[in-house]
Order: sequence, then C-alpha cells, then structure tokens
Amino acid sequence: MSNKKIHTTKEIKEYHISKLIDSLDCIDKNAFNRDKQRDCILSLYPNKKDRDIEHRDKSIFRGMVIPSLKYLGLIIGQGDFIRVSANGKLIIQSRFINPDLHQRVLSAVIYEIDETKLRLIENIRNFSSLTVKEFIDLINGKIDAFSERSKMAIVRKWLAIFKQVNLIRSSSKRILLHEEDQMKINEEKLQQVLIDIDVNSKNLDDFKKCFLDFYFELAKNSAGVVDIADLREKVSLKMIEEYRILTEDQFDIMLRKIPFETDEYIISLGKPMHARDKLFRYRDSYYRTIFLKMIKKG
Repeated sequence: MSNKKIHTTKEIKEYHISKLIDSLDCIDKNAFNRDKQRDCILSLYPNKKDRDIEHRDKSIFRGMVIPSLKYLGLIIGQGDFIRVSANGKLIIQSRFINPDLHQRVLSAVIYEIDETKLRLIENIRNFSSLTVKEFIDLINGKIDAFSERSKMAIVRKWLAIFKQVNLIRSSSKRILLHEEDQMKINEEKLQQVLIDIDVNSKNLDDFKKCFLDFYFELAKNSAGVVDIADLREKVSLKMIEEYRILTEDQFDIMLRKIPFETDEYIISLGKPMHARDKLFRYRDSYYRTIFLKMIKKG
C-alpha cells in the first residue's frame, strides 16, 4: 500500500453519476449563462424542499453541484464564465455514440481523476476483498481532512462513484456503501480502462495531424493564440467519433511528445502561469495558450 499522504479537505457533495451528467448537459447547453445553468440544474431536483430560488441556488447549485463538478475537473471557469471541460464533453457526447463506449469513457475519466487526487483505486487493488470500514481504517492516517466524520464521507462518496462506473464491485446493491459492505476491484473493467488510457497504444502522427488541423481552425479567429483547453476538447471529440478515447491527461502527454520545432513550424506557449487545474504542464511550468508559427521555405 502506498505511503503517500492523501491531501484533501474536499468532499464530493453530489455523487450520483446520472445527476452529474445531467448537470453537465445543463451547463453545456447554457455555456456562460449562469441563470440558465442554475435554472436547468435546479429542475433536476424537483423534490428538494428548499424555501425559495435564492436558497436553492445556494444549497443545490452553488453548494452541491458546481463544487462537485469543479472538484472533479468536469467544468472550467468561474462565476458567469463556467463551461464544460474536455473530459466533461467526452462524457456527455459519448452518450450519443454507444452505451458501452459511454461507460468506458466514464470509467477512464473517473480513474484518471482518482489517480490525480486520491489514488484510492490503487489502494483498494492491494486487497482481494475488504469491507468499507476496513478500507477506511487502513487509509485513515493518509487522508488529510477536518474530522473522522469528514474522512468517512469523503471515502464513501468516492466509493459510490467508483461503483456506479463499475470500477468496484460490492456485496450490496446500495450506491452509498455502509461500513460492513464488502468490496473489491472490478479487474475486468480496470483492465479495459488501462487499455483505454494507454497513450502508447495511440498513433502519435494521427494525434499530431488532428491537433494541427484544429489549431489552424481555431487560430483563424484568435490571431493565432489558441486556448489549450479548446484544443483538448476539439481533438478528444474528434477521436471519440472514431471510437478512440482521448482524455485530457492523454492529450497533454501526447502534446508533450510531438516536436515543438521542425522545419515546417515552431510551437510556442503563452506566458508561464501559476499552477491551476486544467493548465498545460510543460517542463515544470504551466500554460493556458499555444501559438504556432509556420516557417516559410525558400
């Protein structure tokens, strides 16, 4: 079992995958329009007994859904400028292609999020089977949270998400597992995930062509300076149309693999920024934008 400290004080408030996906759809259809995003998301919770729109905004929209999607990296932006991330787009768009592909996308995205944030799957995999309480006791000293109750809530909600995307199996039909419930890794599903996120199985030349095609498309309206988040989205959605899963992490790895200087072009990155979610990391610095200069021959 890994000895690395799990640093988190974040508890996922909304852990129902169906609600998260529907909320992503609301945000995508109403990009940069906070009021419409809020109204659409609140319509997904008709039985909540909140007193008025302001209270529902605070408790459901701002208090539960947006923080959960933000923490999972499925949305980007702040305030009135929230939109769906490339991973979020992959999730909602794959629904219209193939149910099996959609499930594979969900599993791959959630696995990579866990690898970045908590590495719970890695720790569960060390055991053939164990109860939720046994697992929480094992990792208790590795979770940096405000209280024992908070630690319990954090882990149980992550386990609920893992169960819904079939990364774990349990002895109970409950989504939110109880302490006594047995659980184990779904090895068959995990093996598929590891295949889907393996960048070495993807053709770098195909990626480079797709990347350049979309760069030039986006550059037409931006004086050549393109937001890397937009490129992630364009390329990943093109790939998923061809039944190839390219998550944000894979995109970044493959972008770092292509040559930045050739006889045909030079790729440069925008001004280095402080580390933040969704920025592109290159040689220990973080960037939001990219620029490509073609080299004239002759």
